Amino acid sequence: MKNYFIFLSCLILFLSCDTKNNESIKNTTKTPQKQGFTLQGELQNGEASIIYLNKIIGNSLYQVDSCKIENNKFAFQGIVEFPERFALTFDSYNFKTILILENTSFNITINLENVNDPIITNSPLNNQLLVYKNTAKEIFRKIDYLYPRFQKARLENDVQKLEEIGTEMKSIEKEFQTFSFQFIEANKNSFIAPIILSDQLKNSTIDTLNIQKSYQLLSNEVKHSPDAQLIALFLKLH
Repeated sequence: MKNYFIFLSCLILFLSCDTKNNESIKNTTKTPQKQGFTLQGELQNGEASIIYLNKIIGNSLYQVDSCKIENNKFAFQGIVEFPERFALTFDSYNFKTILILENTSFNITINLENVNDPIITNSPLNNQLLVYKNTAKEIFRKIDYLYPRFQKARLENDVQKLEEIGTEMKSIEKEFQTFSFQFIEANKNSFIAPIILSDQLKNSTIDTLNIQKSYQLLSNEVKHSPDAQLIALFLKLH
């Protein structure tokens, strides 16, 4: 039961994603491209000297670029073959900030006291992800009401109450899954769709049928993205 609370709470943080190990950043800061990305950033409520741009592969981070932070400002330039989630890390802190890297000029403000909720502007995909995350958080706030009841029932070894709470937890997970699939269908021509769909592979119960239906809705261009390829591999193996 405790694992349910950990699982559902971690989902909305989006601090990791599974992608194939492919060369997704080309011509970074040293050789900027006109059709690539420019990321301008600012830190708040903290100091760091170096910031690192990391590709996420499975549960590991692989550094692909870095730059010095001057007056709490930094910048990255380069080009990505497909939009993907990347992680920003720092030399002075043991945490990471997740964002979608897409070929556009956009900005990010990171409050080092709340790195999980950066302010990202001028990025259509990050804006779409924010809409998704905000609704997901509303769903998962129901956990706040369940957890005290769960603790009390566990201390009292109340099996019946624990079973009832377990049923409610599964209902929350189901509500989240339904919302996710509806969001993917509404954004089937966007690269945000396979990014969110790939997260469905982390659920305690994987809905293979709906994952397959959602994958078939994606446009041919979107299906070439790393997240979509990960889903295709999963479906091939199942």
